[in-house]
Amino acid sequence: MLAGAAGGLFGVGGGLVLIPVLTGGFHLTQHQAHGTSLAVIGSAALVSLAVYAAFSNVAWGTALIVALTSFACARYGARWAARTSSAGLTRGFAIFIALVGARLLWKTPEAGGSILHSGAAGIVFDLALGVVAGTLAGYMGVGGGIFVVPALTLLAGMPQQLAQGTSLAVIVAAAPAGAIEHARHGNVVGRLVPGLALGAAVGGPVASYAVQRLPHAHLASAFAVFLLANAVHTWLRGGRRRAGGGPTEAKAAGA
Repeated sequence: MLAGAAGGLFGVGGGLVLIPVLTGGFHLTQHQAHGTSLAVIGSAALVSLAVYAAFSNVAWGTALIVALTSFACARYGARWAARTSSAGLTRGFAIFIALVGARLLWKTPEAGGSILHSGAAGIVFDLALGVVAGTLAGYMGVGGGIFVVPALTLLAGMPQQLAQGTSLAVIVAAAPAGAIEHARHGNVVGRLVPGLALGAAVGGPVASYAVQRLPHAHLASAFAVFLLANAVHTWLRGGRRRAGGGPTEAKAAGA
């Protein structure tokens, strides 16, 4: 329910909430946590998306292009995660979301059109966004919304609610694609998925409905704080990975 609420509140999949719980409370490996998270967050995104759509807060054209590209790229991110150590990328990602969060807090983006998101340039923007979001979704075990939402608000000038609803539509495609690839590598713990998915599906719509009437500036600031908190957590998790060794090092030690 907590992961679903985070997804509905900020337009993300909820993997940033799920993964620490799965590795800590359920004692899954990092790779199992990523795969299981992706298997869960698609359902949460779907029910939350229905609420955003009811309030006309989904840019369906953008969502379609980004989602199709994300779907195609998420499996490659999942393959990458299965084969490589992720400490460096994890910390780089932490720095990125910290910078985005600081930028949002420093100056709330104005809702309005952007030259980056019109005509042919807009299509190229959406395709590039889908590649990055899908790859990150598969690799990091999240839905990609933590990248999609700030990209759509800061670069495309979308209102916060519209960006979040569009992000959820992307997650509906990207998360299952990554989960399928993780499952091929044995990194989805199926016995946990039904209960987690049910809880997330309950928490998502409640939070999604609550944010529809919040002021754009307040919601953007809350999302910025959410990013900064996750940046700290992601950085610390990257340090633990480096200390313990990634999948490549673990395989070498086992050999």
